[in-house]
Amino acid sequence: MIARIVTRAAVVLLAAAGAFATYAAAPETASTPSPSTFSIAPPAPVVACPGPQRVPVGNVGTGGDIASQPTQRTYDAYAPTAVTPEGDGRVAHAPIAVQMERIADGDIEGWAAMTCGGAKADQWLVGGSTSLGSSARLVLSNPSTAPAEVTVTVFGTLGQVQKTLDVAVAPGSQVSKLLEAVAPELPTMVVRVQATGPGVEAAIQDSRLEGIQPAGTGWVTPSDLAKTLVVPAVGARQPDATATLRLMAPEGATVELSLVSDQGIESWSVGQSVALEAGLVTDIDLPKGLAGAIEIRSDKPVLAAARTVVPRAPREAIEGEVAYDHMWVAGEDPQDRTLTGVMPAAGARIAVYSPTNSHVVVKDSGGATVAEADVAARTVQWLDAVAPPGTVLSTTGDYAWAFVMESDSGYLASSEPIDIAQKSLSATVVAAHFPAGY
Repeated sequence: MIARIVTRAAVVLLAAAGAFATYAAAPETASTPSPSTFSIAPPAPVVACPGPQRVPVGNVGTGGDIASQPTQRTYDAYAPTAVTPEGDGRVAHAPIAVQMERIADGDIEGWAAMTCGGAKADQWLVGGSTSLGSSARLVLSNPSTAPAEVTVTVFGTLGQVQKTLDVAVAPGSQVSKLLEAVAPELPTMVVRVQATGPGVEAAIQDSRLEGIQPAGTGWVTPSDLAKTLVVPAVGARQPDATATLRLMAPEGATVELSLVSDQGIESWSVGQSVALEAGLVTDIDLPKGLAGAIEIRSDKPVLAAARTVVPRAPREAIEGEVAYDHMWVAGEDPQDRTLTGVMPAAGARIAVYSPTNSHVVVKDSGGATVAEADVAARTVQWLDAVAPPGTVLSTTGDYAWAFVMESDSGYLASSEPIDIAQKSLSATVVAAHFPAGY
């Protein structure tokens, strides 16, 4: 009897086990939804300009022979929409803006202009100095409604500076830091700005003194990182102008340099390819008295910018003293795209470089032609833009270009166009079954 019960129990257990095995091996009968992809519209554009420049160090009063703070200045900011103050800067709900400043006295006497673009998560600023008589004031702007955490890394002639700078930038705010506190006595520098969240807009106010005379003030703005770069405006109309090219390759590189004018490739050459060690900043002097552009071709991504310096007569000086003004122009990747800029001042000229024979047309936002010219391959041509300040101008093609403002009395400034095309993001949702126990 007991044997029969055990046998029957064994049969039942075996049958149950077989049924479970069949269930486990059977394919899922429930249908799994197919992946779904949808687009995310980019946020409404908003840009921030850093606002007027500041005397970065010291304050020995206003007026007189040793004036520090300027008493005469004009500051203008333009955008396709209204520009409103926010802290020390200016904000516009637009994809682009520009600011132009003329300072007529004090330690930071000079002209300064820059294009204000959207916030970025990673950017490189090629320019500035913290050596004796120089100050590099980094301005970080966050026009968004979310906070950003920023890490600032400085590179010099010996490579990366060990000390980094961590900065929190609250929504709708601006933070400025003197880089000489982080990396003192650097005659050449490149700064990397990395940000979380919405990113930030970054620029360096590069202000210098020669003794007690102003030696230039201006803005350093982001450079492209690419294997092919062009600095579209180097030098000035003034024959005594000097220029310096600054290079840095994050991973090291070998670069070929060419100087071009409106006539084509000039005979200047550094004599051979330039080997750049990873993270080391290199300055190269350019021929005096020549206005043109610099081509950079590299086997690895490289950064570049050029500083042009013009001498001028100082307002108050001991005999023999000279004052200066300067401008920085960043390297641009001349790829086929639409570049947009805002006219910073009446009388601004446009320096346009083209790698191929082309006919460049500069149009305003309404599609009207403001300037046009034939540009031979590997030349830079100068166009007179007849448009009021604040006019939005653009070109389409593989050009590199910049606005240049220069006075007969020895002041100059520059601003560059940017790509304002907004790309929508996409997200894909994939359905899946959670494992047992979740």
